[in-house]
Amino acid sequence: MLASVAVLPWAVVVMAAGARQAPQGKAETAKPAAPDPAAMAEGQALFRGLCSGCHGGAGRGGKGPDLTDTKWLHGGTDADIARTIQNGVPGTTMKKLGDALKPQQIRHLIAYIRSLARSPSESTWRPYIPGDPRAGRALFFDLKGKVQCARCHSIGGEGGRIGPALDRIAARRAPEFIMESILEPSKDISPEYETVAVATKDGRVIIGIRINETNFNIQLREENGRFHSYMKRDLDAVKLQQKSLMPENFGEQITVKELHDLFAYLMSLE
Repeated sequence: MLASVAVLPWAVVVMAAGARQAPQGKAETAKPAAPDPAAMAEGQALFRGLCSGCHGGAGRGGKGPDLTDTKWLHGGTDADIARTIQNGVPGTTMKKLGDALKPQQIRHLIAYIRSLARSPSESTWRPYIPGDPRAGRALFFDLKGKVQCARCHSIGGEGGRIGPALDRIAARRAPEFIMESILEPSKDISPEYETVAVATKDGRVIIGIRINETNFNIQLREENGRFHSYMKRDLDAVKLQQKSLMPENFGEQITVKELHDLFAYLMSLE
């Protein structure tokens, strides 16, 4: 359903230290220095080139989490964010950037991310109706029910292994992206969950998740868990599918309430 993750909102650069003396001995409160326009411009350019693809152009999230709220999965201090940028997050789309960026560039990038912070009064996306997480959990794990999510996805070690594990998905994906992934699973497919169709010389067509592929061979796993490995010379065709293994018609299979119950359950996984 959802594919894999990434992570990244430095307060606007330097704060003026202490207080200075005003005439007649009155002290004035120190004010933050204005952000350096050149530094912010560089941070913005870095963000657009390296971060916006997962976190959205305004940092509101997508494949990666929202960077404009107060929820930071790997720590929200400047040092924490710098460490995440430098080292990446294994198993997610957050790549290691420490070898590509200088420390000053990382500081400028964090400063720009901080500037995207959402104001308390700013409106945010909301689901159509509230959902019941308990009902959503029952729907998710019902292997004889309408959607049977647990056949492919696992949570807390329970469930299938064909699709990505959804542990802490609400901390790793924006709410809009989660809802979109339920209703339009083929709109954004992570490379590690791309599907391929192979045609064998005896006329069979097998579709599954591509596990590995080289110039000479390919391995894939069907939705039922069956694993296949082929030498390409023994196949008539190998074709990348632009379609997820997840059904496209969830919106037709379940009611509006059930959809929002399922969404509410996934949003509880922080």
